[in-house]
Parts: sequence; structure tokens; C-alpha cells
Amino acid sequence: PPPPPPPPPPVSLGDVVLHSYWRSSCSWRVRVALSFYGVEYAYARVNLLADEQRGLSEMGQVPRLDWSDAAGERHSLTQSLAILELLHEAASAPGRSLLPLGPVPRARAREIAEVINAGTQPLQNLGHMRAISALAAKDQGSDAGRSLGREAIAKGLAAAEKLAAANRDERFCVGSHSSVADLCVVPQLYNARRFEVDLQPYPRLRAVEAHAATLPYFQAAHPDAQPDAAKA
Repeated sequence: PPPPPPPPPPVSLGDVVLHSYWRSSCSWRVRVALSFYGVEYAYARVNLLADEQRGLSEMGQVPRLDWSDAAGERHSLTQSLAILELLHEAASAPGRSLLPLGPVPRARAREIAEVINAGTQPLQNLGHMRAISALAAKDQGSDAGRSLGREAIAKGLAAAEKLAAANRDERFCVGSHSSVADLCVVPQLYNARRFEVDLQPYPRLRAVEAHAATLPYFQAAHPDAQPDAAKA
């Protein structure tokens, strides 16, 4: 048989820049991961309310991560979970990873992450709500986009609550360490409050959020700690 292919070279992250909006939940996930893995980065402000994100990528969304490899070549990557996978490959170490050990816990963490990433957050995204509200305004003038977003958040949190409730350690969604699941759930709870969603039915998710608030890498990534945060 042919010899096995050589292992891929290690990922090198130099001159890292994160294009972010302070209240973007997708950017928030990446900020937590960068802080968790100890990756230094420059913060590039992107004002979503002024549509400054349109030229950042094919989808015109944040976040976008830029970095230089060992040869000095620049690279860019969008989509928060793809960026989290890159950071895992580049910066994780034994005992320090946002992807749990073992195929089932790792799949469970990704399941909860996708409940938020694919099934909840996109439906309350600013661009999506604007499009829905514009269509509804032609008929009845209601803020249908926000109503749809509120319903999507409640449905997604209910699913995530049930999955997280199966975990023995109430501080985390999966296992006994922070994972990609926690990185998706915590920003979504923040969004839920902005949408005036009742959070009483989600005690396990609120417990995860409360513990996350004590962790330095979550504290550093909080929207209010960002340089472009709106000051009251």
C-alpha cells in the first residue's frame, strides 16, 4: 500500500485582526475563543447599523478573521464556527480546548452550537428582520421581523435548554468545561433580553450564563468591554 500522507503543517497565526461589531453575537463567540486560547488580536470596528460590513466578505457579514501564516501570507476566514474550528486547530492544547474530548460529547457540543448558529440566530439577524419587516409593512405596517425573531429565539432556547439539562454539571452545556455550545448560548441569551423574551423557562441556560460571567475569557469578550460599544 502507498505510504500515508505526511501530517499537515501546524497553523500559524500572526498579526491577527478581528473585524467585529460589539453587539454581534457571532463576533462575540469568536472574541471568547480568542481570549480563551490566549490569541492576541487587533480589533477592527465594523458598524452594522451603517452597513459597513457589506464589503467584508461574499455574505457581507461579521465576523471576519485575518491573519498571516508562517510565510507571511495573509488569509481571511468568515463564519464564526469555522473560525472556532481554526482556532482549535491552531491554539488548543491538552486540557485546553473548546471541543470536548470523545466523539459523543464533541458532537453534543456542536449540536447545541448549531441549534443557535443555524436554527435561531439567523432568524433574528438584523438583515433578516429588516427584510421581513419591509415586506410586512407593505401589507399592514407591523414589525413582523422582530416578532419572528422573538419566536425563533424562544424556540431555539427551548431546544438548547432541553439538551443542556441532560448535562450533570450545570455550569456548562456539555461536560465540565467551556465549549462551543457555551460560546453560542451565552450571546443568544443576551439577544433574548434585547428582544424581551421571557427567560424563566430556561434555568439551565441561565446557570451556564451565570458561570460564564465569572470566567475571564467571557468577561473580556462581553459587548460592553469592546472599544466600539455604545456608551449610555
